[in-house]
Amino acid sequence: MLVWNPEGADDTVWTRLREQFAVDEIVELGQFVQLTYGQQRVIKTWGVGHGDFLADTNAGLAGDREKV
Repeated sequence: MLVWNPEGADDTVWTRLREQFAVDEIVELGQFVQLTYGQQRVIKTWGVGHGDFLADTNAGLAGDREKV
């Protein structure tokens, strides 16, 4: 809602958020949303597809973690 319809974030939404999260957590959540949304817009603008970059690596893939 915050990305697609910011006007829809009325007092009811903020009240419900405050029931579940502290103010600093709401700020952190907002920062995560804006960072992720911004990254996705850049990826779409550049036309980057899945596996277009670093396709020959397995860095960051949870399934490739060393078993402890």
